[in-house]
Amino acid sequence: MTKENLQNNQEKLNEEEIKSESSENIQENSEENINSLKEKISNLEEVINDLNNKLLIKIADIENLRKRHKEEIEKSYKYAISNFASDITVISEQLFLAEENMPKEEVAQNDKIQNFADAIIMTKKELLKTLEKYQISRIYPLNEKFDHNLHEAISRIPDDGEENIVKQVIQAGYKISDRLIKSALVAVSVKK
Repeated sequence: MTKENLQNNQEKLNEEEIKSESSENIQENSEENINSLKEKISNLEEVINDLNNKLLIKIADIENLRKRHKEEIEKSYKYAISNFASDITVISEQLFLAEENMPKEEVAQNDKIQNFADAIIMTKKELLKTLEKYQISRIYPLNEKFDHNLHEAISRIPDDGEENIVKQVIQAGYKISDRLIKSALVAVSVKK
């Protein structure tokens, strides 16, 4: 073997060692890279899950807020006419009073008075229909059990019957849907 062959052999051995070391380094680097990538993927999945949960919470909050605003708008629409209704119920009560106090005999004898009485009754009926259309109802609790949520007792009437029965309605009450506008002013029974 010549020196040249020896040197070639030595170079080949060195190259093989370098390739072997390089291959080992590549394998080690590949495993490190894979582990690093797996860790990054795991971190990104956590971030995605966290963001997804936050998004779902925000969507639920927005939906709840939308529902709450819708309810508030419905309530404000439903009860916006409370002041107007309170004022118009006075007119309704005046029409009831006019009908109750009509001189029945004179109305029956005179056609002009009959027409006037009919006009009052028709106006009252139309007003009640309009009030009903807007869910405004009259509370006239004659001979009903006293309810402190709807009635205001302003006097007591001695009676042999059951106690706390409305014996006289001084002024009818009104409510819009389930909201009281005016309490009915009443006189209730008490034991003698």
